[in-house]
Amino acid sequence: MKHFIIWLFVLLTVPFWSCNSQNNEETARHLIGRWEVEQALRNGNPTESLAELYFEFTPDQKLRTNIAGVPEEGTYELRNEQLLQRNTQLNADYTIEEIADSTLVLRTELRGYAFRFSFKKAATGGTEAPQPQ
Repeated sequence: MKHFIIWLFVLLTVPFWSCNSQNNEETARHLIGRWEVEQALRNGNPTESLAELYFEFTPDQKLRTNIAGVPEEGTYELRNEQLLQRNTQLNADYTIEEIADSTLVLRTELRGYAFRFSFKKAATGGTEAPQPQ
């Protein structure tokens, strides 16, 4: 009976582990790229002081951001629906509320204020100068 309960527990929990891993991989895939703020709320009210906020995430877990007021580089880590920003002037733990191909919503607390950021993915590439004919 004891072995049956152990096997039942294993059979019921393994699918959750694999789903969690798949969700993390999908989140990581969506996260890569540059995100520019569309709306920043501080304690539920819009704030213009973060109107130029951006995050840029690379596949090797590096990030570029200006959240502390100046451009800087650091690292990030994904843990389920948590995004951990490290090795920057302002280390932070964000909760990912929503992520898709072109939208990202993060929630955090910084310096005693509750923040909610809505981002749009920046267009990749650029326009090339026309070639002389």
